Amino acid sequence: DAVVERLESLYAEAEDLQEMYGNLRADLRQRNVETLEWMLNETFDLVYQNDSYSRIELDEEYRLTIYQKDGRPLAPDQLSGGERAVFNLSLRGAIYRLLSEGIEGTAPTPPLILDEPTVFLDSGHVTQLLELISFMREEIGVEQIVVVSHVEELVDAADDLVHVRKDATSNRSRVERRKKTQLPSD
Repeated sequence: DAVVERLESLYAEAEDLQEMYGNLRADLRQRNVETLEWMLNETFDLVYQNDSYSRIELDEEYRLTIYQKDGRPLAPDQLSGGERAVFNLSLRGAIYRLLSEGIEGTAPTPPLILDEPTVFLDSGHVTQLLELISFMREEIGVEQIVVVSHVEELVDAADDLVHVRKDATSNRSRVERRKKTQLPSD
């Protein structure tokens, strides 16, 4: 009987722990959604120049809803290619911020990698991208941002340049670090 009592007690304790873990997980998820939504909107405001949209909302499953200035919701698939690029860039920046701020100084902040972030962006939004990069460096403290791009405005704004050239005959790439005064020649 004593063994059965201990097993029942242990079982009840395990059920309590499982319920507590489930509640904690739900609470942490909700806080992450709220924080990510806040960071997403802040980043979006930095990148998007048009005043067509008022805010972005995330639900518990991380699904996006974009609200137009008149309050009407808009699904992401209704956006133009350029608008999708801006939302995507904003979301990537916000996710990066959420992940890096969770590190709390125990490890170096990982580099933020933006691979061809200007696809579908007009020149005004490229300028906003430069402001976002500056914000991430100066306000958020991201020490290393790697931008893969062919856009001259981004190349001119870089601290360091790495030129990658692919040899068409051998299909091998050469990587060359250059000073800002040495622009790539193709």
